[in-house]
Amino acid sequence: MRRTGLHPWDVSPAEAIRLQRELARYIVRRGSLPRRGVRAVAGCDVAFDRPHGRAVGAVVVLDWPSLAVVERVAVEAPVTFPYVPGLLSFRETPILLEAFERVRTPVDLLMVDGHGYAHPRRFGYACHLGLLLDIPALGVAKSRLIGTHATVGPRRGDRADLLDGGEVIGGLLRTRERVRPLYVSVGHKIALAAAERWALACARAYRMPEPTRLADRLSREAKARMLALTLEMVVEQRAGERGRWEWKPGEQRIVFRHDLEPMPLHYGCSADIINPADGEPIDVMLLDPRPYERGERVVVRIIDVLRRRDGDDKLLAVPVDRSWPAPRTVDRARREAFAWYVAHEKPVTHWGGEDDALACIEQARAAGAVSS
Repeated sequence: MRRTGLHPWDVSPAEAIRLQRELARYIVRRGSLPRRGVRAVAGCDVAFDRPHGRAVGAVVVLDWPSLAVVERVAVEAPVTFPYVPGLLSFRETPILLEAFERVRTPVDLLMVDGHGYAHPRRFGYACHLGLLLDIPALGVAKSRLIGTHATVGPRRGDRADLLDGGEVIGGLLRTRERVRPLYVSVGHKIALAAAERWALACARAYRMPEPTRLADRLSREAKARMLALTLEMVVEQRAGERGRWEWKPGEQRIVFRHDLEPMPLHYGCSADIINPADGEPIDVMLLDPRPYERGERVVVRIIDVLRRRDGDDKLLAVPVDRSWPAPRTVDRARREAFAWYVAHEKPVTHWGGEDDALACIEQARAAGAVSS
């Protein structure tokens, strides 16, 4: 997917408003986008984990005209922009751009669960994403942000203009009989009439068009998986630190056990779940270049598990407050950790992957909480 370098993301809300006004000049509100020229339609959505300051960005690509799913992509990242009404694209677009970088299918049309031109500064979510990706885009929203409109007829396809200051900024479109209508507006490179036709054509069995409905489902599924793979760990010893230290939950302190060559990663254990194989807090290796103190608690996202023959498995984690390391960095960490255990004659067998790690965590959680 193409990305333009129109602006930075590290801006204040006041600067974001200025950028919206400036970038609104580049929006193209024309284009019929005939159906014979479209092969793939995409929808996108974001689900937030507010307690941990992160989000999941989801993109679903559908074949046209069958609307069969051909590709699903979900990524996780920290949220860097505050919640400000009217500036949601600065909060959600960065993670969606990361997701679109992983999309392999050429997308001909993008549907966004939000507003486009129907925005106080005529530069909503759909405009922002469509402009940065340089593809036709439209916004489909469940509620109104600004504007007024007449009553919409009861039949599928009935519509009314959405007006603001005498200007048509979007339309209210009924996609199903006896179901509340949706707000449709231009994002980029498409006219309003064409945007409404496409929204209606893709809304077949439900109120929402399939691209945004399925993207919403994927974002919620990916968020649930992310939360299931999230735990709080206690740092027992730091990467490169000599000696073996151990967390004593009952005493709420770290104690020295014996001498040991430095490990390549930070090492610790879960603060509240046990490994049923040995009755001890489940072990966690943390991939993070930042320094930590022994006894420090860190919320982490598990990404893999190093299996051992004796069941004393080691989870591999990254901190939730930082973007994931590059794949090559993760691969190097896996190699170094495996080599360290082999060199110390520990009975490691293989890296199991994220699905295996999730199964390991679920089994440990089912075993019960660590006694405090």
